[in-house]
Amino acid sequence: MEDKLVTVGEFETGFEAELVKVRLEEQGVEAVVVGEDLVANMPTIERIRIELQVFEQYAEKAAKIIEAIEQEKEQESDEQA
Repeated sequence: MEDKLVTVGEFETGFEAELVKVRLEEQGVEAVVVGEDLVANMPTIERIRIELQVFEQYAEKAAKIIEAIEQEKEQESDEQA
């Protein structure tokens, strides 16, 4: 069986992608950031998105973790408002 990478998130900055990658890896999901080098080398192209990819077998788990991270962010912004 061949392991296939799938995109589970898109980010505007490499920093954001790396933060989520660390959270996924803390939960046992290996992840890779794709496109960070394109943004660094072609900053004038605005539509380049940095992708976070995981092996297909972990995509569902990764999506749940990312959803939890987004909910945490919303709660923090609500508390600051």
